[in-house]
Amino acid sequence: MNLQKSCGWQGLVFLTGLFPIVSGAADVDGHYYLKAGLGGVWSSSKAVVDERSSGDSGLLFPQPSTGDRYHLDYSADSAYQIAIGRGVAEHWRLEGGYFDEGLGLKGSAGTRIKKLDRRGVNLSLLRDFSLLTPLVQPYLGAGLGAARASLAGETQRQWTLHMSAGVALVLSPHWLLDLSYGYEFSQDIDIETADEAFDSGLRAQRWQLGLRYQFAPRAPKIADSDGDGVADVNDRCPQTFLGAETDLYGCADSDGDGIIDSLDRCANTPPGSEVDSNGCMDSDNDGVKNSADRCPNSEPGERVLRNGCAARQSVGLESIRFAAGGTELSAEARAHLMAISAVMTTSPEYRLAVQGHSDDRGGDEVNYRVSRARALVVRDALISLGVAAERIDIHAFGASMPLADNGNSEGRARNRRVAFRVIRPK
Repeated sequence: MNLQKSCGWQGLVFLTGLFPIVSGAADVDGHYYLKAGLGGVWSSSKAVVDERSSGDSGLLFPQPSTGDRYHLDYSADSAYQIAIGRGVAEHWRLEGGYFDEGLGLKGSAGTRIKKLDRRGVNLSLLRDFSLLTPLVQPYLGAGLGAARASLAGETQRQWTLHMSAGVALVLSPHWLLDLSYGYEFSQDIDIETADEAFDSGLRAQRWQLGLRYQFAPRAPKIADSDGDGVADVNDRCPQTFLGAETDLYGCADSDGDGIIDSLDRCANTPPGSEVDSNGCMDSDNDGVKNSADRCPNSEPGERVLRNGCAARQSVGLESIRFAAGGTELSAEARAHLMAISAVMTTSPEYRLAVQGHSDDRGGDEVNYRVSRARALVVRDALISLGVAAERIDIHAFGASMPLADNGNSEGRARNRRVAFRVIRPK
């Protein structure tokens, strides 16, 4: 009996030592747990005892008779188990345990004759399932094991295959109540002495009520490719330079202008500077800050007005059109002149040439007078909007500078106009 217990505990120690190596091979962080349980075991298998002599060394009967054969049944008995387990992947556990159980042997009259003791170790892979509530965790499992059957001082080793189903009830973050049912296939038991032969196929069933203590899981390894302290799954800038100071999203803003480095086209903006969405104070480097630049995409090296627009970009270069023979300003024309006056106000060193034109429907003298009248109307409107008269030059060209063909109405409409030209200071 001492030998049997020693072998059982040696097996448990072996499994316990091997367990971290096996489960760690998956390189998946999990939790360890310990479990202890009590329950019962029973079997519907049959046992047969053949008497070979009339000696007094029988396994079951003190004075057997030669040639007798006895058919025995198993009766239920108690069982207990201790185990250690570890989560190896999401919903999966590996569990190694030691068990000790007994099965009674009954004669034809139902009288208990002897007890078959079994001790062993097993290794199981279990799959947990999720329900609507995390407080109830059903599971299924299967595994292999080794056992030692003992009957009246004689022993035999067995390999076992088992399946199980159970449910764990969460009592607290660390404690779970575990109720399970298992079915085991094992090698036949064949124990012989000089006087008797005991033979039995064994299919055992178990139920168990256990208590599981679950240790706190290790902190999971968090992937952080750029080492900025923000996990890759939350890192919006996964390639930040090593050592850069980052925000909660893993993005660096080296010059503190509010634009992350990966989008900042002007990475060395002075602290406190007003910048655009590209992190620049002056995106086109024309000398006009973005906040005042109405033309932020001027060509490199191009001279611009105070509003950041070159002469060719100025809204003032768009012509104003007039009706045939007319000199009155439309609402659209007045709105356009307000924009021109704004440009002139922000750039007081520039002057403006106002150029009147007409179509060719009248004579030269008539066309000249109409074009001049149009230029004067525009000049007066600009003066009323705050542009100094001395900054405005008047020119009348009649029909001498057409933009389009005067042979059709569309072309003539384009030629009835007042055009503008910005005059740069010398």
